[in-house]
Amino acid sequence: MSHASGLAAAIRGATESETFDLAGQNTSTITTNITNAFQTSLPISDMIRVTFVTGAGKLARQKYDENAAKAVTSALRDLGFEEDRGASCIKECAGSFKLQHDTGKNLKTVVV
Repeated sequence: MSHASGLAAAIRGATESETFDLAGQNTSTITTNITNAFQTSLPISDMIRVTFVTGAGKLARQKYDENAAKAVTSALRDLGFEEDRGASCIKECAGSFKLQHDTGKNLKTVVV
């Protein structure tokens, strides 16, 4: 059983693909939340995509810690997740993540 709270609890409670914005969070908070959210498998049977917004273009860049993406990916790697640039929302890709830059929305994300 997880003792997650706040953002980590929201991630663990997701039953469909969701996006979480990490604006205003420092790397320590991000690392703690990612670790608490993913230290055990999510209690769901279907695959979902969890997306973290870790950066933005110059108009919103100051809202994000410059090391937010690194904090997310490092915490995931420490939990045994692997980077897979071709990952998709299928069971074979469970335990993987990828970095993306949505040029249309001008956002940088990490997708788990």
